[in-house]
Amino acid sequence: MAKEKTHSDKVQDKPSDVITVDEFCTRLSATDRRVEMIGAFNHVEKKAGRIKDTEENFRSRFDAFVNQPA
Repeated sequence: MAKEKTHSDKVQDKPSDVITVDEFCTRLSATDRRVEMIGAFNHVEKKAGRIKDTEENFRSRFDAFVNQPA
C-alpha cells in the first residue's frame, strides 16, 4: 500500500524569496549609485550562470564583488 504524502513530506523546489539577478540589481540601484559596479556584477553573475537566487545570497556575493582587489 502506498504511503499518502503529507504537507511535511513535500520538498520545496524554490524558496518563495527567489528573485532574478536583474530584479536584485534594479532594487539595488534604488539605494546604491554605483551603476557601473552594479552592471559589472550583473554581467559576472549571468556569465557564471547565477540567474536566480535569494536576495541575501546576491547581496553577499555583491559585497564580496565590491571588495575584491583590482
